[in-house]
Amino acid sequence: MRVFSRIVLVAVAAVLLAPAAFASHLEADCPLQLVASNPPASAFYQSPHGVFRFGSQVFALRGQTVTTYTVTDLGDLQIAREDFVGALGARESNGGVAFNAGFMYVSSEAGLEVLDLRGTRPGGTAPSLVMRIPGLHYRRLTVNPGSNLLAGLFPATDLPCAPLLGSTTCFNNIDLYDVSNPQNVHRVGQLTSFNTEAIAYNDVAFNYGFLVATGVGGTFAYNVNNPAAPSRAGQDVTPGLFLASNGTNFLAVGNDQSILTFQIQVPGPASAFFNPFELHTLATLRLERVNPIAFHHQAWIDDAAGRLITMVDEVDPHTLLPARTFAFDTFDYAVPMYEGKDPRLYEQVSYTQTDEVKHNPVAVGPYIYVIGERSGLQSYGVCGQMDGRIEWDAPQSLPCGGAEIHGWVTGATKIANVELFLDGGSLGAATLTGPPRTDIPSTTPVTPWRINVNLDATPKGEHVLRAVGTDITGNRRQFSSVRVVFGGPGQNCFVRRRSSGK
Repeated sequence: MRVFSRIVLVAVAAVLLAPAAFASHLEADCPLQLVASNPPASAFYQSPHGVFRFGSQVFALRGQTVTTYTVTDLGDLQIAREDFVGALGARESNGGVAFNAGFMYVSSEAGLEVLDLRGTRPGGTAPSLVMRIPGLHYRRLTVNPGSNLLAGLFPATDLPCAPLLGSTTCFNNIDLYDVSNPQNVHRVGQLTSFNTEAIAYNDVAFNYGFLVATGVGGTFAYNVNNPAAPSRAGQDVTPGLFLASNGTNFLAVGNDQSILTFQIQVPGPASAFFNPFELHTLATLRLERVNPIAFHHQAWIDDAAGRLITMVDEVDPHTLLPARTFAFDTFDYAVPMYEGKDPRLYEQVSYTQTDEVKHNPVAVGPYIYVIGERSGLQSYGVCGQMDGRIEWDAPQSLPCGGAEIHGWVTGATKIANVELFLDGGSLGAATLTGPPRTDIPSTTPVTPWRINVNLDATPKGEHVLRAVGTDITGNRRQFSSVRVVFGGPGQNCFVRRRSSGK
């Protein structure tokens, strides 16, 4: 049974039960905390970008580099290989990217390009360019795995004109391609907004094999079983700037200030395709910002956890483009959708780190991964997992001959053990000691930990300290990491000066 079938039950229960019946633990409790960052190998602007899960691997395209990650049992991403794809012609950072069955589709000013990543793994082969079709310039791409149908769109938001109803000069098209043979990608259909109530399209997605398109004139669903002759299967008057879809029964239609979610049903005599579910508006974060704020135009439906994960941008008033992404705004469908509280019962606001615009939120296991324009790939710990910190200053603050590293940890379940690692080697188990930390805002007890180490002989260069916790049920997760630059033996510590005796 899919998660959103039980969401309906929760929503019904919220109506039937008295408000007093809901305890505070039924509020959204989904803080996202930075766990780790993998620094970029190249500049962000060198190519389009995207993050995709493929079996036990994750591919991240950023700056003309495809980084392959393996997912560890700790939920952490470990770099397996990095490949600079010199054959990739795309240079627009806002170009379209999609992934299907081991092939990555990239579109920009260079045309539509197909990369083969099926053999890209540890000890495998680098991504190879399969084909390029010049002149196909899209900034929104989506693939339906069931039919191997690729939809490409240049959105209305990027057109050099203002789309209006009845306009014969400002419109756009959705092109449909058969990608069942990636060496012979060819167009098999087209949808046009010309002289239609759609006016112009902004984004595309697939639900149950139906193509969903949102734009200036509303949101529409099309039956594309025969892509040469698409037919309309549903319509909603809600205009949209972006879409988020789980591919089947849930869809989010987003705008700068609000997101309307829908339960999707295969249309029939007694059922409609679009069934409005919840309307979400921006948290009251405007009070903290001088510039306008808006939902980031990408979101992720965490199907397994029943959450919609969005991001919030501060908008540059001169360009009207995102200046920085400063928060996650997460909506939890496993709790009652009550209003009257800030943040709302079902909402959790978490602030991001690094002053930059972030892109492509993707849930992999217990973490959310985003691509930062400066930071590379960042991972944030997701709802219900452990959280904590390594409280670290610098190697020069460590006394020679042995020192103490300390921090704190908390989790939904009692923490039984904390182990510290330097790069891949264990430094040993920490001692959980001391009274709970009250200076850390948390809904669960915050336990301090400390460990004695000797890092005097650590080689010169950059290293990574990682803290891994184990709770009483045996769940083992990395909850914090710190990148540390050591000066080398003789410069990794300070010598205590003894005071002269009287």
